[in-house]
Amino acid sequence: MGMSGRYLVVTKELVESIKSGEVSVHDVAVDLDIDKTWQMLQFTLNGNLVEGEPPLGYVVPLAGEQYVGNYSDMDLFLLSNEQVLEAYMALEQLTPEELKERYSLDQMIAEGVYPVMEDWDAEETFQEIVQTVDDVQALFQATAASGNGIIFYVF
Repeated sequence: MGMSGRYLVVTKELVESIKSGEVSVHDVAVDLDIDKTWQMLQFTLNGNLVEGEPPLGYVVPLAGEQYVGNYSDMDLFLLSNEQVLEAYMALEQLTPEELKERYSLDQMIAEGVYPVMEDWDAEETFQEIVQTVDDVQALFQATAASGNGIIFYVF
């Protein structure tokens, strides 16, 4: 058991139902669970543990204007459809070489990125991040096309 990053595709109505307490986040189907790679992805894309400049800062929203509040005992972060589209386009333009340049297992260890350990294989860890980027990009593409938004939270 650990802290797992989860994405929910949401309509404006669902967001309002969550805010009003009518619907618990725990009762909404998770569209993508990136498990423990959420902080590794955040750090690789943005170079720090929490904040990031848009549009890559939208990929793992953990601060700023995306913060909706604490509902169902979860800190929720909301991306509008426009922000989802911006993030998708930024991920689509990010080449594997650029992603590799942003990645540093040693830097993650030094910064205490969860759950990175010193004995991890750098290439295996990078491939896990690449797979996570692919999964998030696919979700964001479908969500942008549907006109919906995304709620992200760590559970």
